Amino acid sequence: MYHLLKDLLPENMKRQVRELFISTTLVNFALAMVMFFEPIYLYQIGYSLQMIMVFYLITYVLYFLLIPLGARFAKVKGYEFGLFVGTVLFIVFYIGLFFIGQYPWFFYIVPIIFAVQKTFYWPAYHADFARFSGKAEEGREVSAINAATFLVYIIGPALAGFIIKEWGYGALFTMASILFLTSNIFTLITRENFKPSGFSYKHCYKNLFSRANRQSFLAYTGFGEELIVLVVWPVFISIIISDVFNMGVVVTLATLVTTIVTLYIGKLTDRRNKHSILSLGSVIYSLSWFLRIFVTNTFGVFFVDTLSKVGKNVVSVPLTAITYQKAKDLDGDDHRQ
Repeated sequence: MYHLLKDLLPENMKRQVRELFISTTLVNFALAMVMFFEPIYLYQIGYSLQMIMVFYLITYVLYFLLIPLGARFAKVKGYEFGLFVGTVLFIVFYIGLFFIGQYPWFFYIVPIIFAVQKTFYWPAYHADFARFSGKAEEGREVSAINAATFLVYIIGPALAGFIIKEWGYGALFTMASILFLTSNIFTLITRENFKPSGFSYKHCYKNLFSRANRQSFLAYTGFGEELIVLVVWPVFISIIISDVFNMGVVVTLATLVTTIVTLYIGKLTDRRNKHSILSLGSVIYSLSWFLRIFVTNTFGVFFVDTLSKVGKNVVSVPLTAITYQKAKDLDGDDHRQ
């Protein structure tokens, strides 16, 4: 068992990647408790599915327009400071989300906060990982972080269901906020040395729509279905499984199976053709979407959610590894010590 795990896990993580690994695991633990229940919370306080879709549509349209500014901030102020600002804005977002029930006009303000949060956090995270991940074991490092994320998602939904049932959403958002703040300890305890540099807003979109990146652009547009996964699917599950604790347990079990598969996919990504693994993942993930049509009970939710998570990771692990490698190649000699 030890030798099997050793073969699946990365062995030469740089200090920056280890710090990011711990930090992002805590952030994902917080998200594991709250993210699945966000649309359910909005649904339970009286918003229709259409309005919830509008909520996230506002978020992602603004995020698309703002994301180069987050990348520029990370390049000028440092990746770790970008992560810090992003986690603080996570807390502001969940405070605002909680008060939507009392102040309905918050419904149109909170998505803006969420978009700004994403703008600071995710460009800094991906740039940090792309810069310091190891070329020889990039797939295993990506899968290790994904597996750690899934491990906390094994605990998170069931724990969140229990907290909501016993103490309500206020207690859940408070616990998540504490975890967001704690996550910064591991990236801020060591000094980040970097050389500030510029980042062109216009050049970012020029690259995005360039002929050279057309294939990658089309590949990533496939992740547009995440809006359905994050919004419609949780609400659909809450209709089939009314008890929030049982809901969390089903998602937890599906995540447990996915975690084991994800580690193996990371190993394959480093040793096999990444594009062939991508093709396999696309077939599995497409099948999971077709099968959602027939889900009518708890077992159906468990089976399809497991298949969906497995398929998505068979796609995302090699795709992310390819993207990080491209980022290294483009970065050239502009590096930090």
